[in-house]
Amino acid sequence: MSRLDRFLSPASVCIVGASRKENSLGKAMLNIMQQMDYRGKIYPVNPNADVINDLQVYPSINALPEIPDLAIVLLPFQMVADALEQLGKFGIKNVVIISAGFREIGGEGIEREKELIKIKEKYHLNLLGPNCMGFFNTAPGTSFNGTFSPTVPNPGNIAFISQSGALGVGIMELAVDTDLGFSLFVSTGNKSDINDNDILEYLYTDPNTHVIAMYLESIDQPEIFRNICRKITAVKPILAVKAGRTESGLRAASSHTGALANPEYIVDGFLKQCGIIRKNNMKELFDSARVLTYQDLPKSSHIAVVTNAGGPSTIASDAIEKAGLELARLSKRTSRKLKKILPVEASVENPVDMIASADHNTYHDALEIIIEDDAVDAVLLIIVRPPVNTTPRKIAQTIEALIYNCAKPIIAIVMSRNDNESGLKDFKRLNIPVFKYPDDAVRAMATLWEYQKIQQRFRRSETIVSTRKMGQTLISGRGAENNQVPLKNLIELLESYDIKCAPNIISAAEENICRFQKSAHDSIVLKIANEQIIHKTETGLLKLNINTKDELLSAMDELKTKANPFLPADVKPLFLAQQQVKGGVELVLGGKRDSQFGPVIMVGIGGIFVEVLKDVSFKIAPVNAYEAKEMLSELRSQALLNGFRGQPPVDRDAFGYTIQQFSLLLAEHPEIVEIDLNPLIWAESQNKAIAVDIRAKVK
Repeated sequence: MSRLDRFLSPASVCIVGASRKENSLGKAMLNIMQQMDYRGKIYPVNPNADVINDLQVYPSINALPEIPDLAIVLLPFQMVADALEQLGKFGIKNVVIISAGFREIGGEGIEREKELIKIKEKYHLNLLGPNCMGFFNTAPGTSFNGTFSPTVPNPGNIAFISQSGALGVGIMELAVDTDLGFSLFVSTGNKSDINDNDILEYLYTDPNTHVIAMYLESIDQPEIFRNICRKITAVKPILAVKAGRTESGLRAASSHTGALANPEYIVDGFLKQCGIIRKNNMKELFDSARVLTYQDLPKSSHIAVVTNAGGPSTIASDAIEKAGLELARLSKRTSRKLKKILPVEASVENPVDMIASADHNTYHDALEIIIEDDAVDAVLLIIVRPPVNTTPRKIAQTIEALIYNCAKPIIAIVMSRNDNESGLKDFKRLNIPVFKYPDDAVRAMATLWEYQKIQQRFRRSETIVSTRKMGQTLISGRGAENNQVPLKNLIELLESYDIKCAPNIISAAEENICRFQKSAHDSIVLKIANEQIIHKTETGLLKLNINTKDELLSAMDELKTKANPFLPADVKPLFLAQQQVKGGVELVLGGKRDSQFGPVIMVGIGGIFVEVLKDVSFKIAPVNAYEAKEMLSELRSQALLNGFRGQPPVDRDAFGYTIQQFSLLLAEHPEIVEIDLNPLIWAESQNKAIAVDIRAKVK
């Protein structure tokens, strides 16, 4: 049993701050609660009134005839703490604080909220808010509205969690004229106690909720949030709009990972790991929510388009490709059947353009043929108001029997004014979502396929357990000002995780470097290895294609001269000689310790242009094998990974293993603040990515 069961389905409620004044929040909340036909007991509390809306009013909390399941506080912020103390003493355990003037305003507001938290902990209260809009629950037998929204919500199966109360009011207003129906709405406000994780845990088993939509401004307790969401998305989808996609918070960083780790990239990766489908705006959020509510999931991304107009179908086709879906290739049998029922001018390939003469019977016959084709797993039905003797309404009525017997998702695009013949009510009765424009419909259809893939992914995913490695803590070298780890220690750590580095030697002695060059079977690379110097290329402290002893000695002299100005007076240049790894795609693996999400890894196309190309993917460490390969599939440069102009393709299983091991390394070594392996060069002969330039920063 969830701690929110009684909270969100109260059999009785007291409103502290109920009012007789029109246009006051205390009056508005009482009005809407009664309009919702709430069957529980309502106890208004106000010392200056006897009756409000035909309800007896109680002068104080102590005067209440029983301990209600829920209390809602609508008082000026100066009076809230005293009221909460009284509620706690009286024995009320569930409290919503609508009042604002707390942490959200900073300064004294932060201290006022701390006082509320102390009272909450003293009496073991469940507290929603402050600075929230409250909640409503349309479940049969509950029908409770504890918000001050003037709009009575449509009952349905979408739960909406919003950190913004005002946004919730707006959505309720806009939803009245659509087929959006809500099971639950919760405005979380300042999240002083009850947060998204608590509500999600409740919704996991809520039989009235089929789809969860969220508006997030912050993510609390990310690890708990992720575990709950992964559990939920196995049985019901979660959609979210996360506010704040700008780069204004990006700080300067010493590593490529730090420079590229825009908080929004990290949030994107985190939400994907949670199984949450992120949307750009509220319109996309609720377009997708209603499609997920009413339609089955497609078995594949193969879509058929049935239309009576060429232009909209062309737009739909472009949108389908852009969304990562595919136009289904109709079977020859399907095309032959269509040819028998359609005019010669019609197209019997996909998109199926029946031309403007198509009436309701034509739509029925064509749709019947198409949904029988095994190559088709979803249908977009486009209706431009026909000039012939039919209407969208007649079309909806004619295809009714087909819809009831079809397990494939069907979405309608009705390009018609809203009137009695537009068929909107008929399509709604058939649970077919209707859109005005092809682009919107395709985006919503793509969400169905995305959720199908999420379910498939989580069925294949395993949990990775990381354990902090005691006794193997990395420490910084003499570059204490930047806390860089000595290369020798870092190479040993990487190889203990089966991450291969190029054959190498680190030494300040010429004879050791020369001995290494002599034993090498190919060209070598020479670098300065002192941890005080981070970027070798920018400072000219890197020499490639060294094949002879004379070339090596010359390179050493040059690097010594260039390195000395960057080193403390008492520090000699230290050399790193490596066997040169030639050919292959240059990749990057990076990691950073994020203040909110903890260990974050980055995978991408590497080399000196990594910060220019920004072709990278982020996830929270550790990742499992499937998530590791998924990071590769998210990169734009698929042609490079697949082998380009004679370069070997990257083995995704093998490199996925390296990504997974790297993520474990970062998760198991909390002392690492930032780490970069850039580049790793794909070596086909060894079927591995070889790290040729590495660095790490510790606390």
